[in-house]
Amino acid sequence: MSDGGSKTLRRSIGVVFSDGGLLALSATRPAGSGEHGSERVTAALCDPDGTPVEVSEALLSTEYGRDGVQRRATLELWTDSGEGQPLRGAGTLLGASHVERPGVESEIAFFRWSVEGREGLGHYEIVRGNG
Repeated sequence: MSDGGSKTLRRSIGVVFSDGGLLALSATRPAGSGEHGSERVTAALCDPDGTPVEVSEALLSTEYGRDGVQRRATLELWTDSGEGQPLRGAGTLLGASHVERPGVESEIAFFRWSVEGREGLGHYEIVRGNG
């Protein structure tokens, strides 16, 4: 299975960093749209003390294995910190599971993440319509 266009409904990431910080990202593609650029991507990032960090733009790139499972992902998180450079991160696959429900199927992958040296664990789920 690949990230093949019009059937992708949502990609989501949730990360808990070892320092207590959190990251959530959701990318949704309108039904019938085959364009990667049509995704609406939102992200929320929290510092270890729970303080939210404003993310004005988030980019998510994914590398898939021959079996269609997401193997590696990279992130760019543009914050309003004024530094002019995004926070960059990457995740690698630890294990994955395929789940099918009426009308949808999911690839739920568990990843080890690193964002600007902050290590964490989390999931990367891709939900597609199967109808």
